[in-house]
Amino acid sequence: MDKKFALLTLCGFYFLVSCQHFRTTTDSASNQEWLEVVSYAEKNLSHQGVVIQDSSGYAYLKVDDYIHKLFPMLKAQGFKKPPYFRRANSPGAHISLIYEDEQVMLSEVGQTFSFAIKNINVVHPKKGLSFIVLEVFSPALEELRKKYGLAPLLKGHQFHITLAKKQTL
Repeated sequence: MDKKFALLTLCGFYFLVSCQHFRTTTDSASNQEWLEVVSYAEKNLSHQGVVIQDSSGYAYLKVDDYIHKLFPMLKAQGFKKPPYFRRANSPGAHISLIYEDEQVMLSEVGQTFSFAIKNINVVHPKKGLSFIVLEVFSPALEELRKKYGLAPLLKGHQFHITLAKKQTL
């Protein structure tokens, strides 16, 4: 019965997410284009990834390299691809799960977790720095963090895949 309830809950969640209106902090000309980016990602890209953790304790969900497919579709003035592809051991497209300072080593390394695409948004973590992010929702990732005594969301922010970065001075 528990598996059946979980499946029904998950199906209901996906229905609610697919019916949401996506918000963005860009001008209205970009809204339609960015909704097309979200739609493309929902239909054509994988919605799961594998947990990876490095020796420092930083853990992330490695996902398909969304950035290479979606960045050109953004047509965002002044934004560049994020620097996640510089070295062979760089994470590439990913969803951050655990920061080093949280001092948690996961036993779930190598396991696959699923997520749903929720939104596309511009975030401004500090003056002169902006990111375009594809926000994702994953009850399983929230539960993973809670299992280790952490808040369900990383620093209170929605799980996301960074698509672009803009730095101004």
